[in-house]
Amino acid sequence: SVITENAIYPNPNRYFAHGAFFVYFNYMPLFLQHFVAPIESAYLSAALAKILIQCSIMALLAFCVVGRFRIFSADFVVSAVLIAPFFQTNGYRDYMGIIDHSATYTFFYALPCLLLLMFYLPFFFDAYGGRNFLKKPLVHVFLLGMSIIVVFNGALNAGIILTITALFGISSYRNAAPKAYIFYFSWLSLLSLYALYIGKNNAIFVGESISIAERYARIPQGIFSILTQKIAFPILLGFIAMNIFLLRKYLDNIEFKKSLRFFAWIGLFSLLYILLLPLGGYKEYRPYILRYDTIMPITIALIFIYAKSSFLLLRHFENKAKYAYLAALALVAFIFTNADKIDIHKNECERNALEKIASSPDKIVQLHNDCLVASWNTITVAEHSALNGLL
Repeated sequence: SVITENAIYPNPNRYFAHGAFFVYFNYMPLFLQHFVAPIESAYLSAALAKILIQCSIMALLAFCVVGRFRIFSADFVVSAVLIAPFFQTNGYRDYMGIIDHSATYTFFYALPCLLLLMFYLPFFFDAYGGRNFLKKPLVHVFLLGMSIIVVFNGALNAGIILTITALFGISSYRNAAPKAYIFYFSWLSLLSLYALYIGKNNAIFVGESISIAERYARIPQGIFSILTQKIAFPILLGFIAMNIFLLRKYLDNIEFKKSLRFFAWIGLFSLLYILLLPLGGYKEYRPYILRYDTIMPITIALIFIYAKSSFLLLRHFENKAKYAYLAALALVAFIFTNADKIDIHKNECERNALEKIASSPDKIVQLHNDCLVASWNTITVAEHSALNGLL
């Protein structure tokens, strides 16, 4: 319809994000109601989804740090411990969050990033670790199926894919790339261009209030805001800089050189991704374009650099140097863990409102508070809550 009629839809290029959210929350709460009350089942479903997505991203990053799939190895545990503090539930979530307070956002940002990591994992292990996964027929079946899913999934994936493909083209300019890489990256890019084409008819962006030039003008303020409002990113970037300095000073092996090259490509990816981000549209609640959700791929990449560089140094240092470095890592973990205060009462008002609705015999129930009940905004007209009530 977009092609033939120039039709406009809300988020038309995110089928699998909508689909995953729809299927999960239509079936998981009903299953859990065999064990818990209905209202409890809704919150528990959201919690289980978030935990599973977070643990999966952490596991994939740890596999990339270690270079092999051994979940019960000491190296995997060390890598996971290095990664864990950066998954902020409260604390610094508004600046470097991956798992959102909103279950919807988690399905539309973190889950698509997880699936994209899964897609690129065989290429990473093939190029970086020499594991030859692309010679296995089942891997190709997985990649062909996953290519459709990762493109039409979430707000960021098409842009991430095209950025990676551009960097792949630059890196392959003088060196002949494997045919499998060329095929999959080209196929994925064609799908992404199509996704962006139909995405331009997004009803949410109709009547945008600022021009593309103005969006680019706001990028510096977005970067400044992320780097200065909280110490999260300055600490992460500062420790990464220190790690790279120490690696250059003390290591001179093949793994270090490969890692350093990979870190440089991540830096180039981050720059190119930020430059392309204003083309993705504008929303008033992201006045400076850059926000924790739109920079999620950069955040995940920086966490990987931190964990990988720290892992390499931990394996190199011995005796007093190792203990001193462990103390520095512990300090970083403490800062982020201490900032991420536990707050289990944020949904109490909404939960009480749901209890009141559930127990009321009235068709229309008036709530005497300003809770957000299964909605982004306070609902002041009963008719506007029809879909929420059906849910």
